[in-house]
Amino acid sequence: MSNFAVGIDIGGTTTKFGIVDREGKILEQNRIPTNAHETVQGFISDLYEKLSPMIDRVGGPSNFAGIGVGAPNGNYYTGNIEHSANLKWKGIVPLASMLQEKFNMKVKLTNDANAAAA
Repeated sequence: MSNFAVGIDIGGTTTKFGIVDREGKILEQNRIPTNAHETVQGFISDLYEKLSPMIDRVGGPSNFAGIGVGAPNGNYYTGNIEHSANLKWKGIVPLASMLQEKFNMKVKLTNDANAAAA
């Protein structure tokens, strides 16, 4: 059963992330500096190092509905960050598929402005 979800808010300087339960209660949260990573691979490694133990503390990936990501220039339909002026990673970055592979969970990505409005 999916009792939890991960939320990730990628900003130009800071990425905030946390775990929520079915009622939307924040169980844990943390942050990493986004702009400290020259490559998306470095960013994902740092995120995994901080977020993976949080996921494990509530039973591991099988207890999660998935990961929701808000990112600058995030394209909901492709799962890509596309030519974001706010991030060091240039061009088209297939972030949703990269995170899905790393965390072994479903990932949905959208534009951060749309995520904030929801």
